[in-house]
Amino acid sequence: MKNWEWVWLTEPKGAWLSCWLPGQSVGIMYKRFFDAAGDPRLVSSGCGRILDVNHAGVELLGYCSKKELLDLENVCALFSDPEAGREFQRRLEAVGVLKDFEAALRKKDGTVFCAAITATLSFEEDGSVCWEGVLRDITGFKELQGAYLEVGRKNRELSESDRRIRELNRHVLDMLMIMSHDIRGPLVSMAATLKLLLRGSFGRMDESVWNTVSDLMARVRNLIGIAEECLGSAHSIDGALLKKREWIDLRQDIIDPVLDEISNEIEEGRIVIDNRLGAIPARTIPISSDMAWLKPVFRNLFKNAIKYGGKGCTIAFGFQDHGTFYRLNVYNSGLPIPEEYRDRLFTQFSHIDDGAEKKDGFGMGLYLIRKIVRKHEGDMWYEPRQNGSDFIFILPK
Repeated sequence: MKNWEWVWLTEPKGAWLSCWLPGQSVGIMYKRFFDAAGDPRLVSSGCGRILDVNHAGVELLGYCSKKELLDLENVCALFSDPEAGREFQRRLEAVGVLKDFEAALRKKDGTVFCAAITATLSFEEDGSVCWEGVLRDITGFKELQGAYLEVGRKNRELSESDRRIRELNRHVLDMLMIMSHDIRGPLVSMAATLKLLLRGSFGRMDESVWNTVSDLMARVRNLIGIAEECLGSAHSIDGALLKKREWIDLRQDIIDPVLDEISNEIEEGRIVIDNRLGAIPARTIPISSDMAWLKPVFRNLFKNAIKYGGKGCTIAFGFQDHGTFYRLNVYNSGLPIPEEYRDRLFTQFSHIDDGAEKKDGFGMGLYLIRKIVRKHEGDMWYEPRQNGSDFIFILPK
């Protein structure tokens, strides 16, 4: 009577089959399954002699036939580093099962690839030891993993570099604010003394001396304006704006001091100043920040109006209270800005080529002051007029 055994087999795709097979047929059926498996498989004795290998294994290792592999003296010859092969066998004998043991294997032509080996130790009836393993080529996976780790490393370096740059910028801005503040104080004191000299508080001066002092006064005012502009811009760029409610007199605290700073330019250009567009209130008004940043806005708009309005132009400024926000504007007569340049007015390093003499500056003024206004939750834009240009900005109360 034949001996029948219940045997579990797997197809190459991994589906399980079960059947009753006569005892002597088990080896034949398993052999067929082993050879047909899609995964590279290899069987080795406990002493390292290769006992069997399937067709997928022969192909993966680059040999011409199974016989070439079986003729190898030891399975360790397949390892790029034979010591890694011996370590694999020691660990397998110690635990009985190894899953995804990573090692560099060598093909017949000398090509080295990264493999993951999953192996099981078994004991034969005669007491001998052997193991069967499944090989996977994970070279592509390791390359992707390495690339991923490299990208992660570079991202960490960029993040650290960005952190250091931000910290450095913060220190630079702090120094700029401190320097601007410290410079402004002595300049204001100098301006006060010069004003007393011009008024004759220390005695009458010759006309030539008076003109020299007057010119010095204009230069000091200009330096005060630059210091305040640096202070306001540094506050805005740093993003640490203090949103406090403060009462200011637009005419006395902002507009008149700025017009005084640029009085020489106004006089030389024979500019007419007109505030009839909208009366500036003759009182203090609440605004959601201090005036350190508001002066640079008007200073840039007035200088822009002088520059592009031309000699003899009229500059006007206005104010309107719209309940929840203020609407302010600076107008200059002359030709409106050509339409092709309007989209670039508030971009960095933009210049208007009107065919006249080259304008000085870096083309940053309008870009920066709109940035300042927007950081205060307002906005700024340009509107052409029939006989001029109008720059408008709004500020929340």
